[in-house]
Amino acid sequence: MSRLSIGGFVIKLSNLDKVFWPEKGYTKGELINYYTDIYPLIHDFLKDRPLSLKIYPDGINGSSFFQKNTPDYAPDWLTTHPIYSKHRMEYINWVTVNKIPDLVWVINRAAIELHCWFSTIKNPDKPDFAVFDLDPGSKSDFERVMETALLIKDILDELELNSFVKTSGKSGLHIYVPVKPVYNYKDIKKLLKNIAEMVIKIKPELATIEWRKKARQGKIYIDYRQNERGKTLPAPYSIRPTNMASISTPLRWQELQPGLKPEDFTLGNIKNRLDELGDIWSGILKINQELPRFIIK
Repeated sequence: MSRLSIGGFVIKLSNLDKVFWPEKGYTKGELINYYTDIYPLIHDFLKDRPLSLKIYPDGINGSSFFQKNTPDYAPDWLTTHPIYSKHRMEYINWVTVNKIPDLVWVINRAAIELHCWFSTIKNPDKPDFAVFDLDPGSKSDFERVMETALLIKDILDELELNSFVKTSGKSGLHIYVPVKPVYNYKDIKKLLKNIAEMVIKIKPELATIEWRKKARQGKIYIDYRQNERGKTLPAPYSIRPTNMASISTPLRWQELQPGLKPEDFTLGNIKNRLDELGDIWSGILKINQELPRFIIK
């Protein structure tokens, strides 16, 4: 057990030498160092957003579990926020990472991934971004995911909506559309569903919105249903529990070229990318876009 003094708080750290990624040899200590270094880039995507923790006590090859409710032994200074769950008919005391000690405490819990809400505790029913989650499944490939993403971008461009793309960290892509936080989740899903249906109409052989995996016929699944209160996706720069320690990495649209692979971006090389390109998603949540009314009716 060691102690870290950071941000005016002292945090007890444990098992820093435990290997979380056996194939690469990355340890829990390296995981904490990564998130501490990357915090300035992910602060806006975590602040005031309920965080669903996925805990991997023994690394990526061990058992894991989701944790939404803050445990009783959490320190008093940890930023949390209780939200009533109609489904569970009780309050869930969510962690919200509003300062770097919050983040270090979360990662020391062995939370490899950071899954956060699309909206904040200040406006829980009105998200400030919408997301397409593109999933190739087992019968397609990343080239077709990129083709689908670029077609969605073309449609968004026609609608004069700025969009941003990142790897999911596994086999897919996430497309973020920053929006003015005045639309409810129902409106957001209408927008994304209508755009997805345009993609299918243009290239019916490429993509689908069919949620049943057996019925997708090898097409790219355009998932818009995740845009819902309480649902989460990995935040930008979240590490994923893959053998290579891949990272959900923001991209420039022009990087979607043949040969690109999600596993190109890992804990081992992300620093070089950031040194070269900097924070290419800086300030995107300040882009308060209004949605075209005709497409959410």
